[in-house]
Amino acid sequence: MGTGTAGKIIAISDTHFGDKTQLLNDGKLAGRFVEVLAGRGPVDELILLGDILDLWVKTLVPAMREARRFIEGITSIDNIKKIVFVPGNHDHQVFMDAFREEVVSKVKRGDLTTPKFMPARSYEGAVLSGLARPQSSVSFSLVYPFITRIVGGKEVIFTHGHHIDFYDPSFGWARTFWLSRRIIKKRRKRATLHDIEMANIPFCGAMSVAPWVPELVAEGLRFYRIINLFARLFRTRTMRESVRRDTLIRENYDEILGLLPLLGHPEPDCFVFGHTHRAGVGRIPGTDITVANAGCWTHQEDEEVPSLTWVEVDHDVKLFRLEDTGAVLMYSESI
Repeated sequence: MGTGTAGKIIAISDTHFGDKTQLLNDGKLAGRFVEVLAGRGPVDELILLGDILDLWVKTLVPAMREARRFIEGITSIDNIKKIVFVPGNHDHQVFMDAFREEVVSKVKRGDLTTPKFMPARSYEGAVLSGLARPQSSVSFSLVYPFITRIVGGKEVIFTHGHHIDFYDPSFGWARTFWLSRRIIKKRRKRATLHDIEMANIPFCGAMSVAPWVPELVAEGLRFYRIINLFARLFRTRTMRESVRRDTLIRENYDEILGLLPLLGHPEPDCFVFGHTHRAGVGRIPGTDITVANAGCWTHQEDEEVPSLTWVEVDHDVKLFRLEDTGAVLMYSESI
């Protein structure tokens, strides 16, 4: 959904406002990043590519308090035409809230049909727009679960990336979409994006209500720390040793190829995602599909894995990192 022609697009992912690992709640860091964005020239769209809020550890209002300074900053920039929020698994609740409001509005009009919210839905005035700077002229919308843009004549898909977990064979029981995989397998049918999403709603729903009981959050975090420990122990040595271009994201290539047909775009020119917190740029072997991961803005236990990164797409796809000197180009790949 959301196909359109665009100039430069900037995508950032996984700020996790509300989680203790967040970095952009630092006013100086957030201010420096906003200054860098203001100097990137004309930007058609700034895409907030999911897990902007972490609603698995904080309820909505506290998480938004921590995001306020950053959202105010990016909505005050004159060179950005519009901002699009594409929720991820940790802020999936924001999409569900918008969807419920749509359903309630239909019911009040006497319409009892339920809209099918896959493959994609769009809403103007996302909840994050409530944090926008007063009198901001920046358009602010929510689209879930993906958008497609034509950039320089090339088709580019932007999505958070949590749906690729459905195709991940490793630690399947620990992935976001383990429940949907189990349910669809029992149905003995070929999965659609709608099937995956519907089967996963109970999991995301349960995670989003847990912050109302802090003890549940503490237990959940302990569980995920154990999972991450095993993941690090069993990951191949090559994946642990280097953050060279393509190294960190190539583990996801097969999963991306599995997901793309479900999005209705089996062979895009470029696929941009986040979710894994592992920034990178590469090309899927045997295809012409360029892949970019926007990385994250959270503290990384592995010092070799970069954070403070974002992706820019125009005629090429570029990965930048915020450093003291400003925007530093890490990798670039033609589309």
